[in-house]
Amino acid sequence: MSENSKNIENRETVDDRAAAQADATAREIRKRVSPWQWGIILIIAGILAAGFGVDIFRLPELQEALPITTPAPSIPGNVPDGALQAVLVKVVDGDTIDVTIGGQELTVRYVGIDTPERGEPGYKAAAAANQALLGSGSLWLAQDKTDKDRYGRLLRFIYTDQGVFVNEQMLAQGWAQPLEFKPDVTLAVEFRKLATEAAQAKRGFWSGDSPVDGAMPYALVTKSTPLRVGPGRDFETDVSLLPGLTTTVYAKDDSGRWLQIRTPDRAGGWVSASAVELNVPLRDVPKEE
Repeated sequence: MSENSKNIENRETVDDRAAAQADATAREIRKRVSPWQWGIILIIAGILAAGFGVDIFRLPELQEALPITTPAPSIPGNVPDGALQAVLVKVVDGDTIDVTIGGQELTVRYVGIDTPERGEPGYKAAAAANQALLGSGSLWLAQDKTDKDRYGRLLRFIYTDQGVFVNEQMLAQGWAQPLEFKPDVTLAVEFRKLATEAAQAKRGFWSGDSPVDGAMPYALVTKSTPLRVGPGRDFETDVSLLPGLTTTVYAKDDSGRWLQIRTPDRAGGWVSASAVELNVPLRDVPKEE
């Protein structure tokens, strides 16, 4: 072997040893140095390593050990304190979704609103409206008073990363009715107002139709009227409904002069059809079974 070849081999050996030493040094640093010291150490190490042709910043051990700062999620300003971040899994219907929180999949029932159930007119339309409001980003779930309902579903107000308050918007757009289960009635007054405004503006189901599967029968009380236990003036009453109240309509009697309804506070009974304004033609309201 020539002298020149020996010198080249020796330099390569030295370089290899230097690289190995830098590698070992990086491993030892990873064990002993706290994250806040990395800034200074890496500057010095980078200068020293450059002399041996080693890019210390490409060493896997150092890349793993480098402190990674994950920005805190940006919480919309209107989200209540204590809200949890969640990822949408699927939309069940207009007022129910499945999400993951910390890797656990959970079902969430929206607080304060009610939308058509499967098999009722408007079920698909409400689910589609819910999906459109939720979008594709993270969600924020805020509790009112109760953690879960009797079915084990979380009871929550839903907010998007863009600050959209989904419960509120389902009412404002006319795809839902207020529903009040005590003690979760913190926003009951506001929700009733939103529903009334949607009814008067004929938004969503209040227009009498939907782009998908019709509209759930709703009614807006237009004059003070008693809520009776049966379809007729001979039936007892202990509740009087005031103008502006929105109700869900489930049936009519044979004459079509009386409607079976439910109010936001879940009071059920019958009212005169002349005291309310229906969102759908009377003929589309099913007869009492």
